[in-house]
Amino acid sequence: MRRRVGIALVLSFTCACGPSIDDSVRKLGAASVEERETGRQELLLAKDRAVDPLLEALENPLFATGRPQLAEVLVGLLTRVDDPRIEIALLAHLETDPDPRVKARIAHKFGLFQHTSGIEALFAALEDTDGEVRFQSIWALGQMADELDRVQVKRLREDSRRLATDPHRGAKREATIRVEGFVDAWIQEARKRSLRGQLAEAESLFAKAVAYSPSSKRANYRMARFYFDNYSQDKGLQLLRQHGMVLDAPKLREAPVIDGQMNEPLWQQAACADSFFQYSSEHFAAVPSDVRTRICVAYGEEDLYVGFQGFDAAPDSIVARISAKDGLLWYDDIVEIFIDPGFDHRGYLHVGINSNGAVSDGWVEDGVGERDVRWDAAASAAAYVGRDHWSVEYRLSLGQEDVPRPRTGDLWGLNFVRVFRGSEYSQWVRTYTSGGHSPDDFGILRFN
Repeated sequence: MRRRVGIALVLSFTCACGPSIDDSVRKLGAASVEERETGRQELLLAKDRAVDPLLEALENPLFATGRPQLAEVLVGLLTRVDDPRIEIALLAHLETDPDPRVKARIAHKFGLFQHTSGIEALFAALEDTDGEVRFQSIWALGQMADELDRVQVKRLREDSRRLATDPHRGAKREATIRVEGFVDAWIQEARKRSLRGQLAEAESLFAKAVAYSPSSKRANYRMARFYFDNYSQDKGLQLLRQHGMVLDAPKLREAPVIDGQMNEPLWQQAACADSFFQYSSEHFAAVPSDVRTRICVAYGEEDLYVGFQGFDAAPDSIVARISAKDGLLWYDDIVEIFIDPGFDHRGYLHVGINSNGAVSDGWVEDGVGERDVRWDAAASAAAYVGRDHWSVEYRLSLGQEDVPRPRTGDLWGLNFVRVFRGSEYSQWVRTYTSGGHSPDDFGILRFN
């Protein structure tokens, strides 16, 4: 009995000496991240006792600095406390609060915790004048996409298309991701129809995807490949070229010196591209790369020539740990070259080169898991590091095993990847499975 009384006294003393609710609320407006987090945890643990002080503070202009944090804690209490006032207050503030920070925080947390009661308010917030509010609202709706009814799905599809040109970068990116999700559904169904020989139905679905998103790289690539594979190679090539997915390599009369610098005038004759897009395994959007990259291709009687320039604001920070042939350079800053000489969308040459000029090459058959590093190309490479970029020149001998001599008009599969500081993986032609190892998504090299 004494022991029970003692425990009760200890607990009573501990609670009496703990932080007050008002103190915890004030911590939410503190300058210190640690203090704000402490206040948040204290209020979440307080549950019912925290509701009234939080609702009052959210309406109090004296708490202006901490109001986004106040709203965040209230969203966190939605699933912990059975008090309808919380949801009513949060929905009202999402719609009418004068502080866009509060609206954006509520929208984000609704999406994070998938509070479907906020769906209609989130749709209304897509019209907000503040870009961050629009961004967080469309992100939140994307998190709850599986919970939307058919009418709401249609609304999200149209709102996403509208916001895909939004001036706010985050809203534009998130809307584009949503757009590409809808595009992918049509594409997958179109490809199934095509495999069944239902070409008219497939064409209609591809056309629907392109009509919905005329700038979609994925929709236009698959439409072009559909024409290329089934009806007219010329029409398919024309569409691919129109969207920057074909390089028409010229035949050079003289060969460049392979020193990595790309400073010879003959490189000006090469077929070049400088549009690179971020790879992601989480979505199908072709988001432009944050770093500028340029690639060039040409050929001669005996060789194929590839040039790469990776522009870099801090070339002294380039990661280049590997110098040995066929070393594990995949975590360095590198350029990767993918060449499918048979244009069968299966077997291809894969080459990685870093700023040391180190090369890792191999032949891949049916995916990266079948990469044969014992296969060595007859080739040479050199790299150069300048003041604002690094560059590579690569020469591949034609007529060797698996790399035939091309004739004028021949088509090969081709793609490039740039790995930047291990934080961005960008591609000339965006692929959608197995990283860059997706030969059915490669761009096209045409020999002029």
